[in-house]
Amino acid sequence: MAPTKKAQVSAPNGLTVAYCRISTADQNLDRQRDEVEAKGAGRVYSDVASGKKGADRPGWDECLRSLRAGDTLMVTELSRLGRSTSQLAALADELAERGIALRILNVGVDTSTSAGRLVFDIIAAVSQMERELLIERTQSGLAAARARGRKGGRKREFSRAAVRKAQEQYDKGELSVTEIARLAGVSRQTVYRYIDITKGESSRSAA
Repeated sequence: MAPTKKAQVSAPNGLTVAYCRISTADQNLDRQRDEVEAKGAGRVYSDVASGKKGADRPGWDECLRSLRAGDTLMVTELSRLGRSTSQLAALADELAERGIALRILNVGVDTSTSAGRLVFDIIAAVSQMERELLIERTQSGLAAARARGRKGGRKREFSRAAVRKAQEQYDKGELSVTEIARLAGVSRQTVYRYIDITKGESSRSAA
């Protein structure tokens, strides 16, 4: 059976529609917006969401629905679209079938050309490989740490001895939570997480 020929997008002649995405609310969309608007985006959609497949991205869904044949979808970086090669390739095929070009500004890709589509496929594959290598290195490091008797994850902010000492000081009324936190170099919330303040309150009430 002969291989299916991929659709080729003709030179765009419609509207340039941009999509911007950040992963968390403490990041800022302004840089992406400024960049796509400077490159001629006539309409901009955005999300604060993960790039994982299946993540809720209402702005992305609306962006896809708005695109028409002859339009161009613009993003600042490949990672704004998705994470896996299969996910990105499927998107590129869908856009091509609908007669929509894709521009990725930071790598100069334009899928309205054969060369642009080839570069897109290569970049998508390399991007996924880098993520997989990072995961592999992380897992290898955790395995090595476990072999040496250490566990991964966040380090305990109080040693067991320090917690016992802090509990004793609080129970006897020697130090307040604020003073314990200051001396230990941690937050009050951390102190509350590690010691039982009800013991100290009971002893103080009895006194």
